[in-house]
Amino acid sequence: MPTNNLEIEPSDLWRILKASGIKYVKFIVIDINGAPRSEIVPIDMAKDLFIDGMPFDASSIPSYSTVNKSDFIAYVDPRAVYVEYWQDGKVADVFTMVSDIANKPSLLDPRRILNDTLEQAKSKGYNFLMGVEVEFFVVKEDGGKPVFADSGIYFDGWNTTAQSQFMKELITAIAKAGINYTKIHHEVAPSQYEVNIGAIDPLRLADQMIYFKIMAKDMAKKYGLIATFMPKPFWGVNGSGAHTHISVWRNGENLFLSNTGKITEECGYAISSILGNARALSSFVAPLVNSYKRLVPHYEAPTRIVWGYANRSAMVRIPQYKMRINRIEYRHPDPSMNPYLAFAAMIKTILRGFEERREPPSPTEDVAYELVNTLETPTTLEDALKELSKSFLFSEFPSDLMNAYLRAKQNEWEDYLTRVGPWERTWNVITDWEYSKYLVTA
Repeated sequence: MPTNNLEIEPSDLWRILKASGIKYVKFIVIDINGAPRSEIVPIDMAKDLFIDGMPFDASSIPSYSTVNKSDFIAYVDPRAVYVEYWQDGKVADVFTMVSDIANKPSLLDPRRILNDTLEQAKSKGYNFLMGVEVEFFVVKEDGGKPVFADSGIYFDGWNTTAQSQFMKELITAIAKAGINYTKIHHEVAPSQYEVNIGAIDPLRLADQMIYFKIMAKDMAKKYGLIATFMPKPFWGVNGSGAHTHISVWRNGENLFLSNTGKITEECGYAISSILGNARALSSFVAPLVNSYKRLVPHYEAPTRIVWGYANRSAMVRIPQYKMRINRIEYRHPDPSMNPYLAFAAMIKTILRGFEERREPPSPTEDVAYELVNTLETPTTLEDALKELSKSFLFSEFPSDLMNAYLRAKQNEWEDYLTRVGPWERTWNVITDWEYSKYLVTA
């Protein structure tokens, strides 16, 4: 039961949920890492929270506030309500917008940041549509480490893997939930799958991505499995990406649409800006220490900052079926990203491209991993953070948010070095530190 109606009054929304048999409401706040934080309230006790907002301790959620200024309020967003149908349809997940102690919109709320970015784009006459291919592993656990739960291969067609019943139940729940789901299939690595969420408004897409992760994790537990969105849980096989498809519209016209087999001018400006800012974007779209063990050659993750037509080794691929082009595919992101901040960063980068109007470099037809003398993705999280600190993106976001984000990610990097050791000796092995940090929570 997703909603997409900003006009509906919160009290009316509460009555609709109660009348539909909902017993509990989960009010969701998104933290700086993109993780859902929540409070669950019986439906009869939730009415006042729909009207007046849900008070919470912001100092206990990373980066929101300090203990001396911690009384924040989360207000229901009527556009973003989803029912957990795998829980017998009794729980409604309600996404919120956060206000600070002075009851002003919090500039540390990732949902608010994306919402404001979309409003900025609309003020310039642009509307964005995005879709995402969410790759993930469904694994068993042995001593705190993941082990493959099936031996499936890409587009596995035998339907005899250990996951078949779980995946059937997951697909059913996705359809009931109203996620803009288009397809699901087994991916290249054993135990790896992909769910495609089709093109929609980026704020709804980010909500649906978070909701899907909640769903997959909960349902996997029923089967004694773990659904993990850790970018690289196994060395030697493909990691998980979150390839993001983007189109930009103005006055009802898709600015990227072409039937000539060649990109439009606007599409070229977008590509140019994404490539030119890719190293800074990396801090948002590949936000974990573990993300940089995915970004290595020959595993379908981009390592060279190039673009190409129908080229899945490039960072930006132009899907080109029957010579028709209508979007770009940005293959850099992974599913651990905070989608609200990552999508906002992508949108700001493309808007910058429209302003600068720089033509992109020539497309590559080669396997990108084999290119030499070509700019590469950052090799570590620390490198990406350094790029962000000197990028235009740093000043495009609220300074408190940027400082908090850099501090949190720098602490993550330093903790890895302290507990694990130098990157040069550990870049090609997945460590116990990463499993304890990311396997369940990414």
